[in-house]
Amino acid sequence: DAVFRRFVVARALLLVSALSPPFVVGLGIQQGASGLSSLGLFVMAQGVAGLVGGRVFGRLADRSSRRLMIGASLAASSVVVAFLVLLTLPGVGDAFWLAPATYLLLALIHVGTRLARKTYVVDIAEGDRRTEYVAVSNTLMGVLLLAVGALTAALATLGNEFALSLLAVLGVAGAVVGRGLPEAGRR
Repeated sequence: DAVFRRFVVARALLLVSALSPPFVVGLGIQQGASGLSSLGLFVMAQGVAGLVGGRVFGRLADRSSRRLMIGASLAASSVVVAFLVLLTLPGVGDAFWLAPATYLLLALIHVGTRLARKTYVVDIAEGDRRTEYVAVSNTLMGVLLLAVGALTAALATLGNEFALSLLAVLGVAGAVVGRGLPEAGRR
């Protein structure tokens, strides 16, 4: 099924929102955001994102999961690029709030990404085919997550900025691939 294949490719490229946060935390620690108080900010950011994101993005996914996937991918890439740029600015790059705020935005966007892709895969098929699509896409994503995770970890040995840059590019590519998907239910 061509639509399903394109969805899996788009989903693989949406890993920007899932894999970027650890690198943001790493850069935050390098910039001086360390200690238990900083850890608390990251934990609170994750909780707030989960609490707020489900309600907001659930409605958007119901309207158009395809558009939400595209928008979330572009948003995550934009947040990563903005974070990398802000890190270079004197007085901003070492601000204690920058990494936790970026983490919050990425966690929030990731909630939207997850809801969009789950809604899309469920809406493009019915019955047993739906179950097959979910199983196959989850299995493929597990393999791809390991591969992209290994690649970004290798890049991170050069600096977390390199890993984040690759993930931002992948996110933009995911949005481009997502544009080629039909609206779910209009196949």
